Amino acid sequence: MPLPIDVELKVESPDLILPMLSPLISSVERWRSFVITGSREEVYIFSKEPHITIESLDCLNVYIQDGVEEPTKQTFIYSDDEFSMNIWLLDLPRAELLAPLRFTTVTITEDSLSDIRNQPRDILQFLTACPQLEAFHFISWHHNDDPPTADLPVISLPNLHTLQLKNTCIARSILSSLHTPRLMKLYLAHLNVEFTLRGEYHEDGDSDDEAQDFSQSPSSDHATGMGLRKLIARSHPPLTLLDMDFSDMRTKDFKYIFDRLPLLENFRIVASDMSDTVIELLRPYAITGEDSTIHTRLPRLSTLLLYNCQRLSGDAIVGALVARIEHTDNDHPGTSRLQGVTIVNCDGFNSEHGDVLIKHLGDRLRLQDRP
Repeated sequence: MPLPIDVELKVESPDLILPMLSPLISSVERWRSFVITGSREEVYIFSKEPHITIESLDCLNVYIQDGVEEPTKQTFIYSDDEFSMNIWLLDLPRAELLAPLRFTTVTITEDSLSDIRNQPRDILQFLTACPQLEAFHFISWHHNDDPPTADLPVISLPNLHTLQLKNTCIARSILSSLHTPRLMKLYLAHLNVEFTLRGEYHEDGDSDDEAQDFSQSPSSDHATGMGLRKLIARSHPPLTLLDMDFSDMRTKDFKYIFDRLPLLENFRIVASDMSDTVIELLRPYAITGEDSTIHTRLPRLSTLLLYNCQRLSGDAIVGALVARIEHTDNDHPGTSRLQGVTIVNCDGFNSEHGDVLIKHLGDRLRLQDRP
């Protein structure tokens, strides 16, 4: 039987911990103890129950922060029948310094209280060391850096099914550089910023939005939409869930994306400046010059949640949804019924609009002031 391993690191730089451990992680079930001395001290004794294995060591949490050390830091955490590994560092290690990391979930968090930051290239190249990645979460802060001067590499993540970007100005760079043919769930949170993002781009779709709809965050709307366009055009992901929380796009980007997500089932949007033109995209339509065929964008849509969408009028919401309900509730081939609609704190939507919708949706409708 393989002998147990006692792992002891004597290291002053936190950036060296993951590169030094990476060749040993694949044999983690043999670890008997783990000790760090130097910049910080930690002792962890692996017990027989629960027994750690490479399969149970599923999550890697990377915290990018300054050199302030806390005595409570713990590299290995056991919770919900799984182990996770925590690493604190200043700069992400280059992929060539790492043995392949077998984690399926990776979370990178930048400390908003420090001035530490990693560029999009650093993040993308780090992901190349995670060939089995299934879920990636990037949580940052709004530092408005100059964009890369050279083209970013395209990173293939063939197993990725969940992606979250939160509090970052580099959403366009990340989304535009990923190949994710199995992506099913996309969470975009707090990407809206009122200032102008740096950089000039001249890709297809970068022209002005012909709708000229109101926006409190025009620059980030543009960036988010263009990043999503690139991701969808390259990967054709089978997205079933799109969650946008304080994240927006231009009207032309909503149309582009709605036309290319035939499997989307759940759409949730919070605090959006989306216009009546966008909600009208959910109305069934016929193409001029064709036969009488009725088309439906997002044909699999079954759950729609609108929170704090202050630019939407109640008439537009009711008009588009009633037309869609009347079409899809009749078991129209290739479309799904709306199983749940939530409308909360949308100023243009009043009780009279709710009365109209509830006649068509019944208990499938949830409003702020109703059970």
